[in-house]
Amino acid sequence: MFNSNIKISLRSKLMLMSISVLIIPYIGFDYIRQTETYLRSTLESTLTNVSYVVASALNNKPRLFSTSFSEERNVLYVHELNNVIQIDGYTVDWKSYVDWSEIYPSISLANKDNFRLIISKDNDYYYVLLQVEDNELIFSTRSRNGKINGDHFVFVYRDRFRRLHKNYLTPIALGSIRPFYYKETSDEYGVQVRTKKILTNISSYIQKTEKGFNLEVKIPKYLIGENLGFVFNDIDNENHNLKSNVISTFGIEPNKLISSSKEIEDIISKHSGNEGRRIWVLDKMGQVLASSGSLKQKFEKNVFNIFYTYLLPPAFDQFQDDLAGASKLKGDEVMSALSGETTTKWRSSPDEKAVIVSAATPIFFDNQIVGVVVVEETTNNIQLMQRQVLSGIFNKTLLILICIVFLLLLFASRLSSRLIKLNRDATGAIDEYGKVQGEFIASNSSDEIGELSRSFSSMLERLDQYHVYLEGMASRLSHELTTPMAIVKSSLDRLQHEKNELDKQEALNAAETGLERLQNLLTRLSEAARVEQALQESEKQKTNLNNFLKQCVDGYRYAYPKNLFELDIPDVQISTEINPDLFYQMLDKLIGNAVDFSYPDKNICIKLITTSNKIIIQVINYGPHLSQDMTDELFNSMVSLRDKRTDAGPHLGLGLFIARLIAEFHGGVISADNLIDTEGVCFSISL
Repeated sequence: MFNSNIKISLRSKLMLMSISVLIIPYIGFDYIRQTETYLRSTLESTLTNVSYVVASALNNKPRLFSTSFSEERNVLYVHELNNVIQIDGYTVDWKSYVDWSEIYPSISLANKDNFRLIISKDNDYYYVLLQVEDNELIFSTRSRNGKINGDHFVFVYRDRFRRLHKNYLTPIALGSIRPFYYKETSDEYGVQVRTKKILTNISSYIQKTEKGFNLEVKIPKYLIGENLGFVFNDIDNENHNLKSNVISTFGIEPNKLISSSKEIEDIISKHSGNEGRRIWVLDKMGQVLASSGSLKQKFEKNVFNIFYTYLLPPAFDQFQDDLAGASKLKGDEVMSALSGETTTKWRSSPDEKAVIVSAATPIFFDNQIVGVVVVEETTNNIQLMQRQVLSGIFNKTLLILICIVFLLLLFASRLSSRLIKLNRDATGAIDEYGKVQGEFIASNSSDEIGELSRSFSSMLERLDQYHVYLEGMASRLSHELTTPMAIVKSSLDRLQHEKNELDKQEALNAAETGLERLQNLLTRLSEAARVEQALQESEKQKTNLNNFLKQCVDGYRYAYPKNLFELDIPDVQISTEINPDLFYQMLDKLIGNAVDFSYPDKNICIKLITTSNKIIIQVINYGPHLSQDMTDELFNSMVSLRDKRTDAGPHLGLGLFIARLIAEFHGGVISADNLIDTEGVCFSISL
C-alpha cells in the first residue's frame, strides 16, 4: 500500500516523468558514439581501395608521366587560370596562387636576394608573376655601346620547333615595359650586326613593393613550346657596374612546363563522384598532374541541425582547405607512397573545422614508381550518417514525447483545477470589509498545493482572531477615553456658575475646542510616528503598477460613492520596486485631499505616465487653485488649507506630510501644481 505520509513534491513528479523520456535517446546516442570508431576504419579502407583502383588504371602508361623520368628538377608548374589577370604589377589577381609560388634564391651565397615565381594560363596566354626581393631597383640608362646597364630580366623559351629564343625586359621607369630581343645579321662587308627588335605581342608591367618590386608578364601561348625559363640580373650599384647578381630558374636548358593533364583528369573523374571526395595524381617529384573533385559538400538543411551539434561533433560545410589549387604535395603519405607503401593519414583543416583522411598509393611502370594517387575525404560523411541514425532515433523519441506531453497535460489540468478551487475558497472566505466568513476546509494532500491550502487556513484563522482583537480593543479604548473626557467637561461646566458669565462662556468654549483639537492632534501625530517607524522597517518588492492602480481605484469607488473616479494607464505593463502597503497609504492621503477639494460632479483622475527615465503617477482634482505662497509649504507637517473652507472641520494637515515621507522613501519626488487651462490641482509623484 502507498504510504500517504511520504511527501512527493510537484517538482519531483515532473522531474521523474521527464527523466523517463531521456532513457531512449540516451541509449541511441551512446550507440552512435560507439560506432564512430568502426566508421572511421571503414572510411580508411574505402579510400585505400579507391586509390588502388585509380592507380591500377594509371599503371603502365608512361606517356602520362613523361616529366617524371628525368631526375632533374628543372620544371615549372603552370596553374589553370580561374580568374581574370590584369597586367598592372599588383598581386590582388593572384591571391589564389600565391601560396603555391616557387622561391628561387640568388646564385651568390653572399646575396640574400630572391624572387617568387607563379605561372598560370588560359586558352590563349601564359601569365607570369615575379615577386623580387631587392634592396634597390636600378633603372637602365642610355649607353654609348648600347649595352644593358641596369637591372633586367631575361626570359628564355623554346618554340614548337625547339628553336631557342632569348628576350629582355629592361625597366627604365616604373610602369609598362616593352620586351625586346637582339637580331644578328651581316652587313654588306660580312660584319655581324646586332639589331634591337621590340616585341609588341608581349606585355609586361613593373611595380614597386616594400621589399623590392613585382613584374607581371603576359605571353601568347603560340610562341612557347614546352620550355620556359627566367633570369634576373641584379645590379646593386648606382654606377651601373655590369657585374651583377644572378637569380635564375634553370641551369643550361630552360625549364620544362608541366600542368594539369586533361587525359588523367578524365580517368580519375570517374572515381571522384562522391561529394566531398578529392583525387590527386602526382609525379615522382610531388608535382600535381591532375586533380578531380572537392572536399566541400552541402549539408541538407535540417531544423534539428543545431540540436545535433550539441550531441555530436560539429560538422561544417564551409572550412579552410589549405590544399585547394595546390601545385605540389609533400605529405608523409606521399613520401611513403613514393617509397612503395600504401599509407593513410589523418589531419585537421587549418581552422579546425574539418577532419580530413587521405590514402596514397604508388603508380608503377616496369616495376618503377612513376607517380602517386592521393584520395582525400572529410569525416563529414560519417557525421552525416550519424545524423541520419540520430534522426531515426529522434522520430521515435518524438512519438514518445507526444505521449508524455499528453500525460503532462492531464497532470497540468488536474493541477490547474486544484489551484482554481484553492483560489475560489480563499477568496470566498473573506468579505469586502476584510472579515472572515464561512469555513475554509484545508486540503490533506502532501504536495506543495496541500501545504499552501493549510497555510491559507492558518492565516485566515489568525486573521479572524486579530479582527476580534481589534473590535475589542476599539471598545476598550472608547471606554478608557470617555471617562477622563467626561471629567474634564464636568469641570468646565462648573465654571459656568462663576461671575462674569460672558467671559466664562468664551473660556469654556475655547477649552472645549482646544480639547478636541488636542485629541485630533494626538491621533494624527500618532499616525505620523507609525509611518516613520514603518519606513525604517519596510521592504520593497517588484510590483505591477497597472494592476496596483486598478485595485486602488476600485477601492476608492466603494469608499467614495458620491465621487467619480477616472483611471488613465498605458497599455504597456509597468513594474517597479515599491512597498505596496505604504504606497496604498500615500495614495489614500492624496485621494482624500482630492475628494475634499473637488467640485461636485467633477471627476478625480488618476494617471500613470512613463518617460525615458521616469515613472509618474498623477492625482488630478477639479476645484479651487492653490495659492502660490502655499505651494512650497503644502507638504510640510501641520500645514492645511481646510480652515479656509466653511464646510470643513478641524484638520491638522498631516496627510500630505505623510505622503511626502512615503514618496521620498521610494526615491521619488511629490509636487502639486495648478492646472493651466481650468480650475484644479495636479499632484504628481515622480519615481
